[in-house]
Amino acid sequence: MSVNAEHKEGPQGAGGDIPADAGDGSDDMDSSTDSATDALDDGEDLRAELEEVRDRWTRAVADYQNLRRRSAEERTELRMQLLAGLVGGYLGVLDDFDLALGSIHEHEELKDHPWVDGVRLVRQKFATLLADSGVTEILVEDEVFDPMRHEAIAYQPGPEGRVVAVVQRGFESGSQVVRPARVVVGNGAPISNEQDDEKNDGVDQG
Repeated sequence: MSVNAEHKEGPQGAGGDIPADAGDGSDDMDSSTDSATDALDDGEDLRAELEEVRDRWTRAVADYQNLRRRSAEERTELRMQLLAGLVGGYLGVLDDFDLALGSIHEHEELKDHPWVDGVRLVRQKFATLLADSGVTEILVEDEVFDPMRHEAIAYQPGPEGRVVAVVQRGFESGSQVVRPARVVVGNGAPISNEQDDEKNDGVDQG
């Protein structure tokens, strides 16, 4: 072999040949891009999952609050129903007190008697106990007749559909009617002078 031939082959033997697996770095770049894409997809999935969990939590809190509200309303309604059933049986006692005290004016000798003052005091305590329990009188005079709160026992001349007289007072506890008011309802006919005088004299509410 000549010197020139050795000289020509020297660089190749010294490393001039390019390794078979040597490249320009494009494979590494593709691998890095794939990893970044995978990481981005994982991040999107995580955000979507987090948003779903947040929505579920928000709905769960709203459902719990609604359950508490409904439970409180049901307890209140049950309390009023029980109270109405209990108090309803005692309203007749209040009626008797009012009837007795209303007839005092017919007996002048009893008007200032201490016994009458005692009856008035007992009646007042009973009325206060009802008020403290949330039981209030249904106001009906000149009101529009409401079949849910009033019981019409008669009709007479007066503004049509309005209460013109109260025969027996009614009571309610919140939205629960303990006892409907027994009333006389106007039929739309004009009121005569005689009837107007009777109305001004009042109707027995005992």
